[in-house]
Amino acid sequence: MDNNPNLDKFSHSLNAFYSSRLIIVDKTISDFLKMLAQDNGYMQIVADSARTSSFKQEFQKAIVNDENGLSFRLPMNRRHLITLVVGLLFEFDRKDISVIEFVRKFYPMEASHDSYMAFCDNIIKPFGEAFKALYLGHEEDEHASVTVADMEEKPFNDKAKEECDYWLNLIMGGMLEDSSFTKQEQKDALTMIKGMSYVTELANPLLIKLVWIGLKNTLGHRKSIYRELKEIETILINYGVID
Repeated sequence: MDNNPNLDKFSHSLNAFYSSRLIIVDKTISDFLKMLAQDNGYMQIVADSARTSSFKQEFQKAIVNDENGLSFRLPMNRRHLITLVVGLLFEFDRKDISVIEFVRKFYPMEASHDSYMAFCDNIIKPFGEAFKALYLGHEEDEHASVTVADMEEKPFNDKAKEECDYWLNLIMGGMLEDSSFTKQEQKDALTMIKGMSYVTELANPLLIKLVWIGLKNTLGHRKSIYRELKEIETILINYGVID
């Protein structure tokens, strides 16, 4: 546990990876992404990191096949590392990349759990250390270069934001009128709605994807706002944010 109480949620969710197993890690990943998306302080770290690099570019650079064989190497720059790992977890959650195939490919061992533990030690642990360092205000590594990447994704423009805001406002109104929501559920949902509006303003695809996961996981089981969520999902698909 960290001395900073603001990192307690982060540390608890990160430690859950070590308590999990490869065949059931999907829920751990989903819960971790939702936790990030529901905390403004954590989201600020992800947002600041996403401004410096592109997941696609970092993912391509991380895959190395040399005389030592195939490996997945995290960037030295903390912000680039955070962008890469958050994006990777999102791809796992979306099933666009199989976490099982990834772990077995880059950390091949006789026992599946040993491969998974190697994944945790080589991906999850460094990510946690980088995230906590930035959260606590530690300066970036002296020799780590920071570059603003040209985002390859289709831009999320003003029209797309206006369309999303329209449906987010309907969700908020419907939720406040629904007496079946507890105060805590309302609080969590409002956090996600405000977060979604914020990241669409930034127009960063990775951030929008992350908050969309949190919003969908928080409200997706509510039939009363199913249509509104589907409309937002359609907007994200139409503007190339998600597939």
